[in-house]
Amino acid sequence: MLSKIKLFYYNNRNIIRITRYSLISLILLVITWSLDYQNPELKSKLPEVLLLSSEVTSSFLSNLTGTFLTVTTFTFTTILTVLNKYSGSFTPRIVQDFIDKPNVLSLFGVFIGGFFYTVLALFMVQNIDSKIPLISGTIAIFYAIAAMISFILFVRRVLKDIKVANVIETIYNNASDLIEEEANLRKESERFVNSQPVDEIKIFANQTGYLYEVDSKNLLAQLKAKGLKSEVVVERKVGDYLSKGMYIAKLRMMEDLGLEGQEKKEFLAKLADCLVINVSKNDVKDYHHEMTNLIEIALMALSPGVNDPNTARTSIGKISMLLGKLFSTNNFYVVLDEDDQTKIIYNGYTVQEELYNSFVQIVHYGKEDPLVAEGILKGLYLVYMIADKSVKGQVKEYLDYVYKICLDAMDTEMNRERLKAIHEDFEKNRDEQSDEELMSEPS
Repeated sequence: MLSKIKLFYYNNRNIIRITRYSLISLILLVITWSLDYQNPELKSKLPEVLLLSSEVTSSFLSNLTGTFLTVTTFTFTTILTVLNKYSGSFTPRIVQDFIDKPNVLSLFGVFIGGFFYTVLALFMVQNIDSKIPLISGTIAIFYAIAAMISFILFVRRVLKDIKVANVIETIYNNASDLIEEEANLRKESERFVNSQPVDEIKIFANQTGYLYEVDSKNLLAQLKAKGLKSEVVVERKVGDYLSKGMYIAKLRMMEDLGLEGQEKKEFLAKLADCLVINVSKNDVKDYHHEMTNLIEIALMALSPGVNDPNTARTSIGKISMLLGKLFSTNNFYVVLDEDDQTKIIYNGYTVQEELYNSFVQIVHYGKEDPLVAEGILKGLYLVYMIADKSVKGQVKEYLDYVYKICLDAMDTEMNRERLKAIHEDFEKNRDEQSDEELMSEPS
């Protein structure tokens, strides 16, 4: 149930962010109605400066209603302009990142809520004796001040996020936090030792969509109820698109499950329900989403229409830093949850898969640009320096492979010599170019 609530919030978070301010305006209206209509005697305990005449309140609410409506339209237009900028200059995937940031859609909600409050408060004011002082105008004043502060924060956000370097840095920081958490989990994860399963049962997807997350706590509870030693190994990756009935995980039983027929089918269906599938990818907890953003920014910068190789080099450097942090252990699996009898294991991408997914398109589109090719080789050199000893050999193999591709793509001897110099330095000095302890520490 909890996972379904979280999924509902995730799928509707933008609408929820907007409507919550409408709820705040309704709460303020209840307060206004209580003080101005139901219990006017309570206003006697308030300072006189907080009470306005009926005429002043009506005038102020009327003007503020028009202002909120105008600024709401302006805000919506500004948001659309920024989204077009993001989609055209960076990548369409980052559009959602901008929308999800604080002070963006929340500002839209602030002005919508303010419009509803002022309109309805103005409607109520018309039926009150003109000699009675009112609190509704004062509340509107404070709301207008809060709305202006929100607008200032929104402008600050737009001015900051319209700069390419800030966009890349924000994505990098988000990915870095997720990758450090992933790397720590990989270091701590251990599977059952010397345990051969008596049976392996396949678990299939119960619906079509993207693998959003693994509800490991619920999955563990389902297995603990059986009291048998077992492992659930999730073979599909978070973000993979699955069709209903596709193989997604396996249940490795160290003891006989003791279920047959319909009972066994229902039990496996319950396990499948814990592998949450959604209509969209998880862009909150999946570091691959942020990595993909950096990759697509690099590819967009390499396109003939944009032609911004320096941005591509910056993105390549950030991607390399992230991969180096991720390769701090040879493990590519994570134990999501466990007890003495049961483990929930998620198989992530191997070193070769991570390197291929991160660089294959960048190498394809950037290998003929001398500076981009240098950036790719230097980036892989950086990955090697940061990575754990156990995976350095795999990184070296991939660097040698990319070096040959880029070298063959160069059309002048000078460009080839520059790439050869980087590769020769890597061959001779790769293990003497960094302090391993400092490189492994969080930056």
